[in-house]
Amino acid sequence: MSKKQVTISYTSHMYDTDEQINMTANGIMGNRDGVNIVMYNEQNDGMAPIRTILKFDENFLTVSKMGVTKTEMRYECGYTHKSKYHTFIGDYDMCIKTEEYDLKEIDKGYKITTVYNLELDGNFISKCKVEIEISE
Repeated sequence: MSKKQVTISYTSHMYDTDEQINMTANGIMGNRDGVNIVMYNEQNDGMAPIRTILKFDENFLTVSKMGVTKTEMRYECGYTHKSKYHTFIGDYDMCIKTEEYDLKEIDKGYKITTVYNLELDGNFISKCKVEIEISE
């Protein structure tokens, strides 16, 4: 798998609030068996870095996080993903119901957009939108 340096720009928005989470990081990207793989570290204010791995193709996006939080999230239209969301304050049962998933090739990279419903411990939290740009 040949690797190249990339910049990852991430924006997350919950539809029922005006708040957004924005993050930019540098990482590496490669491709294995037709699936793109991006690895980078997220650095949040005063917290230890979180190792993040994105795996995606035209049908799905999987986000794996390892560090102070640990989880795996899968976004695929018509698919309901259930997993554990491990945090420093406790564990949650997480459910992601993907409504939209779009992958576009952009100049020297990709733009991924997904819209989904998020539940924690069986309680609806919000409809959410995530946009990720990956560029050389």
